[in-house]
Amino acid sequence: MSLRALVGTLLAGLLVASLAIVVASRYFLQSQLSVIFPPELVQQSSQALYVLLLWQAIVSVVFVLALLWLLYLVLEHYVMAPLRRLVVAMEGFAATGERLPLPVIKKLPKEIQVLVRSFDQVIDRVEISHKKDVEVSRVKSDFISTAAHQLRTPLTGIRWALEALEKSDLSEDHQALVKSAKDKSHELVAIVGTLLDISAIESGKYKYTFLPVAIEDMAEEVVHDFSPAAQKAQVSVYVERNAQVPKARADRERVKWVLNNLIENAIRYTPAGGTVRISSSERAGKVQLMVRDSGIGIGSEDRDNIFERFYRAQNAIAVQNGGNGLGLYIARTIATDHGGDLVFAPNEDGIGTTFTLTLPIAER
Repeated sequence: MSLRALVGTLLAGLLVASLAIVVASRYFLQSQLSVIFPPELVQQSSQALYVLLLWQAIVSVVFVLALLWLLYLVLEHYVMAPLRRLVVAMEGFAATGERLPLPVIKKLPKEIQVLVRSFDQVIDRVEISHKKDVEVSRVKSDFISTAAHQLRTPLTGIRWALEALEKSDLSEDHQALVKSAKDKSHELVAIVGTLLDISAIESGKYKYTFLPVAIEDMAEEVVHDFSPAAQKAQVSVYVERNAQVPKARADRERVKWVLNNLIENAIRYTPAGGTVRISSSERAGKVQLMVRDSGIGIGSEDRDNIFERFYRAQNAIAVQNGGNGLGLYIARTIATDHGGDLVFAPNEDGIGTTFTLTLPIAER
């Protein structure tokens, strides 16, 4: 309840109480006077006393109203106005991290002064902690970037050497060993590329070229690329086209990377005989592309962390031990950098998951 509402309630209560006291006093005095005086005199006296009590009540109400109004002005100036400014500052800091001006402490009540100082100290501590986190993140990103760059060159050399060795005259056993080593080198190079992507994202060096993109055409390209993997996994993949969906404003290569990640994961974690359906729609001025699978789903204990770096759901690890837990983190970062988002939800029938990629509509 606001201070104005509280004062209004007090005033209403005061008026009702004053009226009730006047009426009760009149009947009480009338009953007492009837014992002492004759009825005619009692009637005249009670009428005069009633008028006297009424005027006394009016004077009392006016006096109390004046006191309440003065109290309201004092509370408004010294308590409520500073508290409102403090609340605005707290809400602004919580929403945006922006430090808004706090009420001037001079002439404020001691309790309000303590509250303002405490909040100011909390902001100082939060900002110091944030600066430390930013510095730790910067050092970590610099280390990842440096390590990845240092690893890329020798790994590329190893890969070339293994590819050359694979073409030489070797026994079947040696050929198998060389092929396995070459495949592992490709995986290491891919991991290094992912680490470089993370470094670029966190340092703000991830560059985008935004153009109108037909999101369904891109989805069909990705599905075509993964058709051998889908056939091997015995998973049916469909693209449901919607002619009403406009083009999205997107970086083609980055968004294609996101679709690769979503569709590959859907195929990988869907059992044989399952399906993956890709559909699109326009909603709230955005283009939405949904990747719905009938796979293993995401457990409730993993849903809050699925977009965290290096996090993998327990049921995903049980199905396939490989993976670094970075794909969805990068995919969502790319989506938010576009002005969109990447979210997921369990399917209504309880089987599988639907990931929804949201992107802004290109200018028409």
